[in-house]
Amino acid sequence: MKKNLLLLLGVAVMFFSCQKDNVAEETSSEALVEEQDLSTITALDPELIINEESEILRVREVSNNNLSIGVASKSKVEDNEADLEGFAASLPETVTVTTKDDICSDTGGSFIALDIEEGDLASTDNSAWCVDLQASIGLSTYDFDVHSSYEDLSGLEKAPGIPLFENANDFDRINWLLNQTFIGEESPQGGRYTFGHIQWAIWQIIEGEGNNCTDDCDFLSCDPIDQWDNNKSDNERLGLELVAAAAANGEGFVPQAGQRIAVVLASTTVQSLITTREAPAKPETCEDCTGDVDELTIKFNWHNPTRIKFYQRYENTRWACKIFDKVLQPGEEFTLTGVNHDGTFGKYLYIFTKHCYYSCFNTNCYVNIGPGFKTGVFEIVSGTSTEGGELCEFH
Repeated sequence: MKKNLLLLLGVAVMFFSCQKDNVAEETSSEALVEEQDLSTITALDPELIINEESEILRVREVSNNNLSIGVASKSKVEDNEADLEGFAASLPETVTVTTKDDICSDTGGSFIALDIEEGDLASTDNSAWCVDLQASIGLSTYDFDVHSSYEDLSGLEKAPGIPLFENANDFDRINWLLNQTFIGEESPQGGRYTFGHIQWAIWQIIEGEGNNCTDDCDFLSCDPIDQWDNNKSDNERLGLELVAAAAANGEGFVPQAGQRIAVVLASTTVQSLITTREAPAKPETCEDCTGDVDELTIKFNWHNPTRIKFYQRYENTRWACKIFDKVLQPGEEFTLTGVNHDGTFGKYLYIFTKHCYYSCFNTNCYVNIGPGFKTGVFEIVSGTSTEGGELCEFH
């Protein structure tokens, strides 16, 4: 009993002496802000107990939910789902395109190259592929209608009653094929895949079996020019291997954010083409704080390096535990994860400058917090709550 009394007395003396302490004495003689003594924090949370064990830096082991001592870290699962609707909405209705020979270029690997002259797709040297074998195209300037390959293209027609694409619902297989690295790879049955085999496979998938170039495919060769026809059986075998791979793996394929997505350039007068763009990620969604806060990224808006500590109540006990202790640099951002079994902070996050109480964040969602919420020189950059996900901006 006597030992505990002396310990609590020592803690009280430490906090009551905060007014005399320079919180940035490691690097500056200028105080961070007005510091507050122990009476301020006990008025906020009168049952909170801070003792020697509170000074042990604790983090939650995410893998097994056990509390351990170490450096806080939390791995967020990134959402890589592509925003197909947003991508389609961003495309222009039409584009003007100048076609260029790309068959034998060092950076090629497609049937033709495109310079797109205006709009959000404006760019040069875009690798492109033909998707309509029954038409032709030269090296000139053309206008095309623009579609995402994930739109319903079955209603497009060359002429009344004649579909523009025989298998308009198989562009998922094309997207899978264009996201692989087949060009230059060796087939298990012998031979290497070239851009010509990719183009042949695209025609086979979209035009359907029997509508491909079978008698004269020289234009799919690069060097020597008659390579394709001299090795017709092997080349068709290699093309069919790609068709089979796309059928086995590409049905229902949707690119993830950062992968390639095919853009269809449709025409009723010349060959329709496809080129690709990087698939965008779905925009982040946010929710008001619901449940309890379980992660916060915070910015330190002070112009001097300062030692900062954060404490929380451990589980639902009266005992404080330290979850962060570092000398922060001006403008530095840092991330905190709660150490309770469910990763939460409980009701409050208590902020100390060195060993003096400074302020707190309410983290049980009783007060709505989010990016832009501030207490003193500490500003929320981002965060999550257990039932609401990513926190919305604070207003």
